[in-house]
Amino acid sequence: MTLRNKFMPAMLMLGVVAFSSCEKQENESIQPTLERKGVITHIMADSAEVTSYNFAGSNLSQINHYDVESGELESFEKYERDQKGRILKSSSYAAGTKSLLSEQTFTYSTSGELKKSTMAYYNGSKLEYTAYATYDYDANNKLEKKSVFEGKEGEGEGKLKSYTTYEVLPNGNYAQEKQYVIDDNKEAKLFSTTTNSYDGNVNPFHNLTEPGTASSPNNLTASTTVVHNSKKTYKYSYTYTYDERGYPQTQTVTSPSGKRVTYQYLYSH
Repeated sequence: MTLRNKFMPAMLMLGVVAFSSCEKQENESIQPTLERKGVITHIMADSAEVTSYNFAGSNLSQINHYDVESGELESFEKYERDQKGRILKSSSYAAGTKSLLSEQTFTYSTSGELKKSTMAYYNGSKLEYTAYATYDYDANNKLEKKSVFEGKEGEGEGKLKSYTTYEVLPNGNYAQEKQYVIDDNKEAKLFSTTTNSYDGNVNPFHNLTEPGTASSPNNLTASTTVVHNSKKTYKYSYTYTYDERGYPQTQTVTSPSGKRVTYQYLYSH
């Protein structure tokens, strides 16, 4: 699924290839802290750890990603927040060298809505690519449109590359996404349409997503993406088992090829 990660709506990873740059970091604790009860702390696949989550009080502070085969930490994201708890900056690092892969900053309007995000990707010590995004919301404060620009705003480099529009159901779930790309004639062409279906249970990642993410309150059960220029269709399906709270305990993902993978969710106590 995000910015769409087909494995999970809120894995919080950027949807562009990230590159690495060396930057020493302090206090890179990778052990989950259980200061918040009843929240997701680990994702497992066949008893192997895939992802773990750190919390500082009630706020998500770090996400750790592991190699399923070796069990070793591969990468992690750290979050900086303002006094209101809003994410101001997310930084992604390679685990072994602690080298910086990418940075994303977030700017809010006076009313509290996300106004803009900036993205920077690194290769070694070199800044490889920059972009920024702007956001539009409907009357219910639901994401309606995200526009992505290449380059830096205000320096004559910003160039609209694509935008995505969102259709939101009355219950807050995002039913459809349409992505448009800007061609050489500066015309918007519909690139893909994604249609989603949901269950009626709690999505444990809903309040953990980065700003500007189309996060739904319920769990995704089916997602179909049509790529219009190639006329190809990609279908994913998702099934769950639930605990007594209605939170998912397992998620089984069936990919377009028919391959199935089951993930187990662990929560703090």
